[in-house]
Amino acid sequence: MKYLILLTFLGLSLHTQAQMLNDSPFNAKVTLPKFAKGKGPSMLIDVAHHNFIVEMGLIKPLMDVVSADGYQPSIDSSLFTKDYLAKYNVVVITPAMPFRFGSKKEVTNEITFTDNELNALYDWVNEGGALLMLSEHAPIDKSMTPLFNKFGIQLSSGAVYDSLNYDTSISLPSKETILQFTRQNGLLNQTHPITKGEKAGEKINKIETYTGSSLYGEGYTNIFKLSPTAKMKKWSGALPARLGNSQGLAGTIGKGKVVAIGDCNGFTAMYVRSNTGDKFSAGMQVEAYDWKQFVLNTFHWLSKKDN
Repeated sequence: MKYLILLTFLGLSLHTQAQMLNDSPFNAKVTLPKFAKGKGPSMLIDVAHHNFIVEMGLIKPLMDVVSADGYQPSIDSSLFTKDYLAKYNVVVITPAMPFRFGSKKEVTNEITFTDNELNALYDWVNEGGALLMLSEHAPIDKSMTPLFNKFGIQLSSGAVYDSLNYDTSISLPSKETILQFTRQNGLLNQTHPITKGEKAGEKINKIETYTGSSLYGEGYTNIFKLSPTAKMKKWSGALPARLGNSQGLAGTIGKGKVVAIGDCNGFTAMYVRSNTGDKFSAGMQVEAYDWKQFVLNTFHWLSKKDN
C-alpha cells in the first residue's frame, strides 16, 4: 500500500515540497528467518509521541521485514510505564515530536517524553530490554535530545554534512548531507556483531545515510564513524552546534542493549518525488547499500541475550 504525503522530505532539501511513498513492490522476504513465524521476540513500535514515520505509514516495510524474520511487532500509542513495557522484548522509537509533524517549524520548550516515561524506559532497558532509537536533523534532534541524553548520548543540533565522504553520484540539493560509511573509506565499523553478522552473507559493507544528526556517547561502540571533514550546518532554523563523532552507536545499559542512529531513513523503504519530478530512493530497497541486512543484524544483536 502506498502512503502519499505532501511535506518537506527529511534529509534531502530544506524547503522542497515532495511526495514520500513506500516503494512498491518492496521485497521484505527473509531467506533464512531468525525465528519461526510469529514465535520471535515481541516488539513495540511506538506511536504515542507523534512518531510521524509511523503515523504516515512509512513504517510498513520495517514491520514486514521483522515479521518475515519471525518477530512479533505491534504499533501502540500507550505512554511508557513499567507494566506496559514489561510486555515487550524490543522497543523501537522512530523520530518523535511534541506536536504533529509539519504543524510547527521549530521545537521550543515542548515536552515529547515525560520524566516518568524516560525513567520507566531506562529501568526497562537496565533490566534487560532492547531499545532502538532513531533521530533526525533539526528540529527533530531537539525533541529527541532528552531521550538520547537519558542513555548517555549527546545529540547535535542542525544537520551533518561531509565535503569528502558523500554520495557524488546524485545531483540533489544538499547532496553533501548524503553520507557514506563503507569498509573502503574506513568509516564503517568492521568488528561489531551488527556489521559482521552471525553467518555467511550477513556482513555489512556499505551504508548511506540521508541527512541526520550526529551522536556522541561514552562507552558505546561507534558503528558509523564521522570523518574529520564532517561538520554541522544550519537546518530548519536551528543553529549548528555540538558535532559528535558518529551517526550510529551500539552499547549496553545494565542487562539491556541500546542502538542509536542519527538518521531514520535507512529503516524505511521509500521513494521521494519532488515537485520538479525528480525521484530519489532511500532505505532498505536500495540495492547499492546494505540497509536491509543492517536492519536484520541490528535486531538480531538487540534481541540476543548475551551470557
